[in-house]
Amino acid sequence: MGIISTLNQIRGGYPGGWKKYARGRNGNGPVPFVRPTDPDDRRSQIPPLGLREYWYPALPSKEVGWKKPVALKMLGTDLIFFRDKQGKVQALWDYCPHRGAMLSNGDCFWKGYVSCPYHGATFDGNGECVEFITEGPDSQMVGRLKARKYPTRTLKGTVFIWMGDGEPAPIEEDVPPELFDRRKDMVTLTTYQYWDCNWMIALENTNDAHNCWYVHRNALRHLFSGHTRLGGGRPRTPLGYPSKVINDRVVTTVNRGNVASYYEKDGEIPYQLYYPRVGGYWPLHRRRLLWAGIFEWLDKHVYQKGPFIPDNVEEWKGGMHLPGMQRLPHLYTRVCVPVEENLTRVIYFRSRRIKTSWGRMYERFTFKAIIEWLNHYNFSGQDYDAMGSTRWQYPEYLSATDSFVVAERRLVAQRARGRKPTVEVPDATTAEQQVAEGHERLGVHREDDFGFVSASANGESTKTPAQTDGPSRS
Repeated sequence: MGIISTLNQIRGGYPGGWKKYARGRNGNGPVPFVRPTDPDDRRSQIPPLGLREYWYPALPSKEVGWKKPVALKMLGTDLIFFRDKQGKVQALWDYCPHRGAMLSNGDCFWKGYVSCPYHGATFDGNGECVEFITEGPDSQMVGRLKARKYPTRTLKGTVFIWMGDGEPAPIEEDVPPELFDRRKDMVTLTTYQYWDCNWMIALENTNDAHNCWYVHRNALRHLFSGHTRLGGGRPRTPLGYPSKVINDRVVTTVNRGNVASYYEKDGEIPYQLYYPRVGGYWPLHRRRLLWAGIFEWLDKHVYQKGPFIPDNVEEWKGGMHLPGMQRLPHLYTRVCVPVEENLTRVIYFRSRRIKTSWGRMYERFTFKAIIEWLNHYNFSGQDYDAMGSTRWQYPEYLSATDSFVVAERRLVAQRARGRKPTVEVPDATTAEQQVAEGHERLGVHREDDFGFVSASANGESTKTPAQTDGPSRS
């Protein structure tokens, strides 16, 4: 054994040396994704690489030039993007049908065409082979060789792609309406991130009970949340929000007020609640109230610019929209695009209608200077920090507050376009029954917790006495 190896062995025996592999070789890295296989688990029906028969945002159109194709992986599929002779962004499978070489390693020698790096098979925007460089102008491969094409559409500077095998569905069913608005007063801004987790794990924190009191308690955006009235963002409650399914594409919440007011006293929700079994309050202190009023004033007069919410289009007003979209118009539209089983491309859209050119310039500046970090990194990044370690393959014991998560899973597994589940599960799995049982124990009776039996929640919540008061405080 060499001197360095010996010293390393000795060092490992010193106090604290055990920490090097305390969590194994993976350390604090991403948790590997494993799909559940239990036939009593709804998650076993959800495809790890996403729903294919849908339109997805791919990349900024400005990133696609004339000289080289751009490679991008989506839903486990390698793609290339390049511009055709008319300048439109087109997409092909990153696979040359001649001998299987990757087209992304090729070049666009002629404007509007991409050539394979191996033998020079040259394809147009429709995937047709128009030349075969190594065989010369008389090549018989021309007109016989065809690359797999994926339909594309560019909206507001973002290239959208149809990932399905069948004929594309109307893009308006999968893409928010403001992205089709060509009026100059509509400003749409985007951000791209990557999360080291499965797309469905990334999606499952929509309307989750952790917001905003716990996971986002230290987010600056959390300060813009009405601390004195609601206690800061989404209130604590042991009840789950009733759900409603719209057009087999959206699941959203209804009757939120009845759920949110569970701990209300004299028209107010206490800022601190007493937890008798640990003998303490949460939040631990009231210091945030010292500056909450300032942020509430900024939220009302400076921060909010009137989010774009389309009129008379119920399915786009909020909730989770297939194939993987979180619709929160006051903050953003967040799209979770599967890349690999354990990697998700997270794309944010922020749309505002602003009348003046100065106002639109100011919106773009504040987006890059403040809002992008405030909403997407400081606030939304905390979602990933909390859920990135989720181990999906193990059994769950769900709470009543997980009702919306169950509704999302059922929408994906049962209503998604083109879905053909390979695993049969009960009408209500054990975990789903736990949600309903949680409400029953609280005296709440509903015909349906998940929005699949009726269009609205049945049965008003019957609030059981809740202990919100602790010992007298000096």
